[in-house]
Amino acid sequence: MGSVKLTKFLGEAPKISSELLPDGAAQNAFNVKLYSGDLIPYRTPKLVENVGRTGTIQTLYKLTNPANGNNVFLTYLNDVDIATASAPWTTTSNTEDTEQRFYYTGDGTPKVSNYDLATNGSAPYPVTNGYYDLGLPLPETTPTATAVTFSVVSSTHYERDSGNTATFYGSSSHNLRSGNVVSVRDFGSSDEAKSFNATNVEVTVLNSTDFTYFSPGDQTSKTANTSGRSELAGNTQIRTYVYTWVTPWDEEAIPSLPSNEVYIKEGQTVNVTNLPTAKPSVPAQNFIRGIRLYRTVVSSAATEYFLLSTLWFPTATTKVARSGSTVTLTLAEPHNFILDDRFKLSGMTADSGSMNGEFSVASIVDKYTFTFTDSGNAIGETADTNGTVFHDVSENLDLPARYWGDGGSFTFTDDFLISGLSRVLDSEDNDPPPTGMKGIRAAHNNILVGFFDNQLCFSFPDKPHAWPERFRLTFDSDIVSIEPIQGFILVLTKEYPYQVSGNDPATMVSARIDTLYPCLAKKSVVNMGYGVIWATHGGLASYSPSSGIDLVTKLIHDWDTWNEALNPATLIGHYYNGKYFGSHSSKSFIYERDDKVGGFFVSIQYTFTAACTDYETGIMYYIGDTLGNLYEWDNKQQVLSPLEWKSKTIVTKDFMNLGAA
Repeated sequence: MGSVKLTKFLGEAPKISSELLPDGAAQNAFNVKLYSGDLIPYRTPKLVENVGRTGTIQTLYKLTNPANGNNVFLTYLNDVDIATASAPWTTTSNTEDTEQRFYYTGDGTPKVSNYDLATNGSAPYPVTNGYYDLGLPLPETTPTATAVTFSVVSSTHYERDSGNTATFYGSSSHNLRSGNVVSVRDFGSSDEAKSFNATNVEVTVLNSTDFTYFSPGDQTSKTANTSGRSELAGNTQIRTYVYTWVTPWDEEAIPSLPSNEVYIKEGQTVNVTNLPTAKPSVPAQNFIRGIRLYRTVVSSAATEYFLLSTLWFPTATTKVARSGSTVTLTLAEPHNFILDDRFKLSGMTADSGSMNGEFSVASIVDKYTFTFTDSGNAIGETADTNGTVFHDVSENLDLPARYWGDGGSFTFTDDFLISGLSRVLDSEDNDPPPTGMKGIRAAHNNILVGFFDNQLCFSFPDKPHAWPERFRLTFDSDIVSIEPIQGFILVLTKEYPYQVSGNDPATMVSARIDTLYPCLAKKSVVNMGYGVIWATHGGLASYSPSSGIDLVTKLIHDWDTWNEALNPATLIGHYYNGKYFGSHSSKSFIYERDDKVGGFFVSIQYTFTAACTDYETGIMYYIGDTLGNLYEWDNKQQVLSPLEWKSKTIVTKDFMNLGAA
């Protein structure tokens, strides 16, 4: 008795005629899972929610509500690329972990956002203006430096103890700081008086008129002498100032033009004016909340700009509470404080304004809220938007506080000691990203990568806002997409693909992959782990640095059948459970790599325009209509989809009468 037996079920292979298909291969495999050898249908999609946005949604991205762990979905009508470069969401109380910061391109200028910004309002998300522009603008103004005249101070007395410490008693304010270097002269012609004269000695300030310095000699009691003089020592040097914009995320801009030159001696006070008093108006969506002020320091090797101080703009209050002597204050913008920082609070109306004054930070609650100590009436959490917080910009806590912007004064008094300057200006190359940049990706060594036209752009490591022009690479044809893989960056163009390598954006090099597999659809590009897959002429191409380049669908599709089955320029790809899920203008397919049989290729009934996977749960979500309906793929509680599996055309050696199947 003759028989026909099917022992395994494979996917489609349209390039092979139905009679010549391998045993188990299908003429048609529709909505079917084939991994087990059984015919198992996919489930019908489950409607999860409506995202509130209509039209053809091209990008779907998941955030997590840190308060309850629920998913929140961002949608865009544009082809938006999103890269994350901050700590992932966790359930800890660490506010930095729950920020969920992300960087994206394709929706106008490159942008940065986080959970709070993107969801600050009602759906659809992200809300309008729920972002900041990525990159900081050039400073708008040029600072002005004015040297304060340093007067020679006359003495009233001198004195020296047994340890060779001399005391200069001045007749007026000396305007010195401990650590300044001075020369003391003209004490007289006697041996005792002349022994108090000194050149280039470092002083220790006792009060506004008196200071001590090293002076070897006999111990001398306090002696009247009005002929002595004290003046700053050292050579006259040139000094200039620059400032940079700065954000609470420690992003820093390119410096301003240098101020006018002042000719001073080290220790002489300089007043710096014409500094910004608020964030720039352009671009409107920026996170700038202050400036950093730098001054030149001349050495035998070079002249460098060293940081004087970070000057945060005055910040408005939003609410306040007091329990016992602990006041909890919340600001409209990040406060940028650390423990024990000094500040001045003015304009508060809660408790009749009794808490206005100068205080120190007692504890940090979060980036907007802190506590300080102030006794008074108990106050439940109360809105108060009338107060203003001014930051202390003195050199250290041992000196009297100076509150930046207090009383409308934004003049910075520079009497800082050179010995306390340590941080060198390093933002000269912090160019903002090109306005038309797209395709942003997070690469190795915390480098972000993007492109425009035929230019590949790199950020500084750990500086997502800084994209130096000198780091760019140029290619022979326009770039379609980029994808990091295995420590390299694959650049797909309208012609040849390229591999970019290097650990430093300043030394990146490119090498052409000499197989003409152009990328036909930017959204078809998916990193599958074993290689990056993209739509090209003839099928799905794959590349990895270890195995090279290949057409992974070569045993399934030929060039003719590939272009007959779909328009590859419309292909949208997504990584799903180790498989490539592709949707195009007419239908979808799932491709799974299998080197033994050439891969499994299955047609799918459901199409999508945007998809994302929750990598914590492994659930794939997608949008396939213009109504904003969000679906979960293959939910186990859903009913089964219609399945069809059609075998090869089976040809027997002889005529056969089948009595049963």
